[in-house]
Amino acid sequence: MYIFTCYPSTIAMDDMFPNTFTRRRVLGGLLAAGALGAGGAVVWNRRSAGSVPLQPALDVLRDLPRTDRMPAVFVGHGTPWSAIRPGPFTETWAEVGRRLPTPDAILMVSAHWLTRGGCLVTANETPRMNYDMYGFPEEMYAIRYPAPGAPGLAEDVAEAIRPGTPVAPDDEWGFDHGTWLPLMYMFPGGPVPLVQLSIDYSRPPAFHYELASYLRDLRSRGVLIMGSGNLVHNLLQRGSAGLPPFAWAEEFDTTITRFIREGDHQAAVRFLDLGAVASAAHPTYDHFLPLLYVLGVHADGDSVTTFNEGFQEPSVSMKSFVIV
Repeated sequence: MYIFTCYPSTIAMDDMFPNTFTRRRVLGGLLAAGALGAGGAVVWNRRSAGSVPLQPALDVLRDLPRTDRMPAVFVGHGTPWSAIRPGPFTETWAEVGRRLPTPDAILMVSAHWLTRGGCLVTANETPRMNYDMYGFPEEMYAIRYPAPGAPGLAEDVAEAIRPGTPVAPDDEWGFDHGTWLPLMYMFPGGPVPLVQLSIDYSRPPAFHYELASYLRDLRSRGVLIMGSGNLVHNLLQRGSAGLPPFAWAEEFDTTITRFIREGDHQAAVRFLDLGAVASAAHPTYDHFLPLLYVLGVHADGDSVTTFNEGFQEPSVSMKSFVIV
């Protein structure tokens, strides 16, 4: 019997932003074009607290013209078991991946990378695999998702959100299972350059929705913005897979979905106003915050579609959204 436990990262911001950290000037243009259809850089290194050179990487993504907007996607990733036990939810991930326009790069906000007092963004060319869970069969830890990093995109993300929060590049975290789990089905083989942005868990929900608005322009530059979490996520009250959802779980799922379909994002941002139902759905709300980043990059004229409408366990909703 295996026990699933994940510990989100909380990084001391004294280590993240020492006195030597200064605002950096972005080197070059913004991200490249994508299609909406059916020189090196210098980055701050947290370990050495100094400036280190990066090899030129993925410059082909930069300085290309604007195009139509890429979609934005929130994916309910559920438990890591899906990595080695494919099923209906993973089949839908694969189908959605085939239907999405091919991005030039992906920006992922995962529930499993939490910081305090600011944000980090993966900035190395080959981020490591992060197996941020324990107690699974060995085959889980043999999984590789070889997506390249995108230092150019990391620069652009940092510059975009810097007016709203302290931000620094990171070369340690890599890709956690909130990222590689759905993407191994949506974009198998890791063909698309990939960057992760951490969540500043010291800030209230409204902050994250507002911060996401700084990233909206990247959708017009070939970037698929994704959030990975769960609309309902309570591992303290678990039940066997296949059982119906708890009443409070279904109520929260239905209510938030209604807010989103009606375009009432502020009601979704104020999800804690739902009281006991919200507290039951999210004893900690790290898995809800990635949804706010996807809602926050919406643009006028966007519509929303749901997929994977179901529960993996009675307290884990897999409902996912595409904004396009």
